[in-house]
Amino acid sequence: MDGKGEGVGHVYIVSEAIAKRLMMAAMKSQFNPSDIKVLVAPKLGFSSKVQYGIDKDTVELVALKANGVNREGNNVSGYVFSAEHHGTAPAAGSPTIGRLLAHVVKDAEALGSTAKFSQLIN
Repeated sequence: MDGKGEGVGHVYIVSEAIAKRLMMAAMKSQFNPSDIKVLVAPKLGFSSKVQYGIDKDTVELVALKANGVNREGNNVSGYVFSAEHHGTAPAAGSPTIGRLLAHVVKDAEALGSTAKFSQLIN
């Protein structure tokens, strides 16, 4: 849920293992696999760094457990995906998170069903 429309308002009905695989595939599309780090619990996701000149940004792609309502009106659980960046190279980080979210949302839609987002699960 990046505010730009990639996955906003949707819960993807996939398992934790599938969510991890989707995120890793997206990260590998943007970063050298040896530069990708697993985030520390309770976060579920990955991070890496982008560089623009001497500036660097850390980019994180995470899956957040969420509830939603499917087409039949039933409550379901799944994941929403979110990406953020922080550091001194926003010119590199911002486009990267857009590409990551587009990739993971496209793959999630192909693999699982979606539901209308209702709330995050703590």
